[in-house]
Amino acid sequence: MEWLAYLQSLGMLLLILSILPIGLHFYRKYKVKNLSGGEIKIIEIKPITYKAQILLIEVQGKRYLIGLSDKGFSKLGELESDSD
Repeated sequence: MEWLAYLQSLGMLLLILSILPIGLHFYRKYKVKNLSGGEIKIIEIKPITYKAQILLIEVQGKRYLIGLSDKGFSKLGELESDSD
């Protein structure tokens, strides 16, 4: 009966250790990157397909939409300022 308790403890330890990398993966995947202190800030990233994303970035107070795919970057447009 002691070996059964040992196996249960080992199983729980393996379960906990397998959850940690999965949680870290999702934290890194869904974390919005805001690089404070620099001139270029990534405001938001929206995935379009598996290999394509739209990025909203800010450079020196101006906001740009950038398309990112496996073929490279492309400027989609510049957004107007919200200040009146």
